[in-house]
Amino acid sequence: MIRVLRKTFSGRSLAWGVLAIMLAGAAVVPADAQSTSTGQTTGDAATLTITVKGMQSNDGALLWTLYNSQESFEAFDGSTALKKGRCEIKNETCTIEVDSVPYGTYAILVAHDVNDDGEIDRNPLSDELKGVSNYTSKLWWKPNWDDAKFTVDQPNQSISITVY
Repeated sequence: MIRVLRKTFSGRSLAWGVLAIMLAGAAVVPADAQSTSTGQTTGDAATLTITVKGMQSNDGALLWTLYNSQESFEAFDGSTALKKGRCEIKNETCTIEVDSVPYGTYAILVAHDVNDDGEIDRNPLSDELKGVSNYTSKLWWKPNWDDAKFTVDQPNQSISITVY
């Protein structure tokens, strides 16, 4: 079940601000880095291919964060994410290959950093679009782990995310 809270009050800007804070950890990745990892891999591991679509231009870069715990995801703590990075946008799409992802449960946050300043604009009406794994519409409130999570249990696994 996918749950997106649709509030019609000033909470809209709060929702985008919350997502921007969650992605802030990805913003500190060096410009030439594809990904960084904060975890060790043990046992079975996969290559996770993340395809992100919906960008309205090739400007800037896509910032992404892969979370492996509900606590880290809900605390907006990019510093404790399993992996994070940036991806060059081509043809308004970004494809990210993340190696050595241990089998388990994850959630992904992405954002199009249009002006490539390493920060995500918190205005929900900005050109800097955001996306969450398993969400199929614009996010108006804090993303929910139970709705965003997915399982990695195959050697080569793919997920598609659309930014809104």
